[in-house]
Amino acid sequence: MLPLLLISTLPAFTLLLAAPATKACCKLARELALLALLLATELLRHATAAAAAAGSRERERGARMPSASSKPAPALASAPSAEAETTAAAAAAAAGLPLLDLPELALDRVLEELSPSSLAAMACVCSALRDRCSADALWGRHLRIKWGRVLGAAARREWDAELGGTASGSGARAGAPRPTTRRRSWVDSLACAWPFSSWIGCRWLLEGDHNLPSPAAESTPAPAPAAPRTDTVAAWYRALECGEFWFPAQVYNREDGHVGFVLSCYDAHLRYHQRTDTFTARYPPHGRKAAKEEDGVKWNRVRAPPLATPAHDLHASDCLEELRPGDHFEIQWRKNKDFPYGWWYGVVGHQESCNGNEHLCRCHQDDTVVLEFQHYAPGSRWRQTTVGRKDHREKGDETDGFYGGIRKLHTKDEISTWRRFWPVDVLN
Repeated sequence: MLPLLLISTLPAFTLLLAAPATKACCKLARELALLALLLATELLRHATAAAAAAGSRERERGARMPSASSKPAPALASAPSAEAETTAAAAAAAAGLPLLDLPELALDRVLEELSPSSLAAMACVCSALRDRCSADALWGRHLRIKWGRVLGAAARREWDAELGGTASGSGARAGAPRPTTRRRSWVDSLACAWPFSSWIGCRWLLEGDHNLPSPAAESTPAPAPAAPRTDTVAAWYRALECGEFWFPAQVYNREDGHVGFVLSCYDAHLRYHQRTDTFTARYPPHGRKAAKEEDGVKWNRVRAPPLATPAHDLHASDCLEELRPGDHFEIQWRKNKDFPYGWWYGVVGHQESCNGNEHLCRCHQDDTVVLEFQHYAPGSRWRQTTVGRKDHREKGDETDGFYGGIRKLHTKDEISTWRRFWPVDVLN
């Protein structure tokens, strides 16, 4: 069977390599070739599993059938025979202990070590494992490991709102358009479902638990399986992996490469692409400009919103009294009042009358704070601005933009993340 399978998939593999990816006319051919390869791999995997299961059942049946050459033992030898049978049973159990016969803690420990795709495949074995493998505790760990850095409380609220069919509770402005899921290609859908309990995998695995049905039983339609629950962490994980859920987050240096957004971080809704391991970001409308999308956003440019302040609202600054020269901060800024705020990175500077000597500096006692954006060249109108420590409100004009609330950066991780996007050349 293996040589026949390899020969049958050789044309598909050749077509996959020969069809250029840049031409639109070859896209369907490449997708069909990849579909053939994936189906051939699935068939080979399940054929191997079915053969192994059949061999195991034959061995068990042979072990239960008495040998034709065996003779009944005398009554006096019954005690030694019972002892030998017990020893043999113990040895058989030690050789292949069923998974469900493990102690509860041991079974939970085994399931914790499984990857998400293996955990989803294990859920197709039987109803008992399906319930165990769908536990929120298991999937919550996988969710924190892969998605914890980019998911915040707003993402959870939007997921709950989507399940309940209510308006989004993420704090977005009323009437803001929600992103719509675009039609995905066959390959996108298949690649999404591949690691997770596909219908083919469940069917093969479940049929291994029962004998072949009789002809009478075949005429009776089987009841439809219950639909999987959607209010579980496993369902949320799958929706994120498959790109079925747009979640709110923030993107560093939006429109990557655009000089006007260097060292900034803007709110967006993101959707994951499993094939490329990147995101599509959809930014809210800027004034009269329509919403803009950016493809190919990498993981290191995405973060969970550190604050619950919506993009169009002014953040109430609570750190102005403690700001000193050398402190790192991020501040809200927008071009005009129709635009949403973005967060911009800067460093607290010294007053003009201060020589910068740390022993003689009294800038922290002044009523104004000097904010420097050192990635701009000295003399640039974007290089420096000042804000008052008391009763700070939005300041600015239509020419230089409007400065909003300030958030002090306390951890080295936050500062190093911003510094990672520092431009090579100083901006004018």
